[in-house]
Amino acid sequence: MRHLIQASLVTALLLVPAACGGTRPSAAESTTPTTRRDIIAREELDRGQWANAYEAVRNLPPLWLRVRGRDTINSEPGTVQVVLDDVRLGGTDALRTLPLTGVVYFQWMDGISASQRWGTGFGNGAILISTRPR
Repeated sequence: MRHLIQASLVTALLLVPAACGGTRPSAAESTTPTTRRDIIAREELDRGQWANAYEAVRNLPPLWLRVRGRDTINSEPGTVQVVLDDVRLGGTDALRTLPLTGVVYFQWMDGISASQRWGTGFGNGAILISTRPR
C-alpha cells in the first residue's frame, strides 16, 4: 500500500507541470511577429496614405501626442518634443511640415529617457525621427 501511495504521488508530481503549460515555443516556432509599441517602422508608414509625419503619428500610435502634464515647476504647459536625427525641431507642430520621404522610423521616448539623452525640456517625452537605419 505504501508503494502505491508513493507511486501515485510521483505520478501526480510529474503530470501537474505538464498540464500547467509545458514549454514555450522558441522564436523560430512562433508565427506571430513581435511589434514594439515605441517604434513605427517604414513598413507601417508605407501601408498608409498620410500627407505628413503628423498624420502618420496621429493615426498609428495616437498616445504619443498626448501631453502628460506641466513641464516645469513654474506650471508652464509642456509639449512633446520632436527630434530629427538628434536635432531638436520643437513641438509636435514640427511634424506637420515634415514629409515622410526619407523617414526610416519613428521612436517614442518617455520624458525620463529623453531628458537623460538630450537634457531639460523633454519632460513630456520625445518623438525621435530617423532617416538612418538602426
